Amino acid sequence: MDIKERIITESNRMLMSMGPASMTMDNVAHACGISKRTLYETFPDKRTLIEECLHRHHEAKNAEVKEIFDNADNCFEAMFNVYSRARAMYDNTSVAFINDIKRLYPDIFEQHINNEKVTVNGLAAVLRKAQDEGLVIKRINPDIAAYLFVVSMRELHKSNRGEQYGFKQADLFEHVFISFLRGVATIKGIEIIEYLEKRQHNQSQK
Repeated sequence: MDIKERIITESNRMLMSMGPASMTMDNVAHACGISKRTLYETFPDKRTLIEECLHRHHEAKNAEVKEIFDNADNCFEAMFNVYSRARAMYDNTSVAFINDIKRLYPDIFEQHINNEKVTVNGLAAVLRKAQDEGLVIKRINPDIAAYLFVVSMRELHKSNRGEQYGFKQADLFEHVFISFLRGVATIKGIEIIEYLEKRQHNQSQK
């Protein structure tokens, strides 16, 4: 692994575990076993480093999502597997990561969650395929359904109001996800959702 890749790997780990405010260029250089001069020759400032880390994060996520859809038996199974991946990632990400990005780099935060049109179009395409599989009700407009879901998730990302009620953010995401799927599903789709929920529950008990 070359120096640039090592820097990105260590920085990603720090960003997710401690947040950008606590991650310093000194810490990164020390973790990589390099001098600060070498670090700054590779990344001129902390902001550039964070932007590159988030870019790589999105690239890795997109590649993993593609692999999940390529190997799933149907769209609902793929969506469950993508959600499970997202939940595991969220559970392993420090609250400081989201809060610090919002506070210190609001424009980067907007880029991080607001690739909205691409996300909506991608989900709409999945829903259309799910209609062809008989899993989503034909009268549902995939573009509108996808938009409403993405907006709901975006607002959850932006708000911590659920904490006032004692709700964990990840649990809120799960309820929105399951409610959305059930709301658009056919009877066949509901049967698959219930099977996948049971399988997910059994796996979590192991």
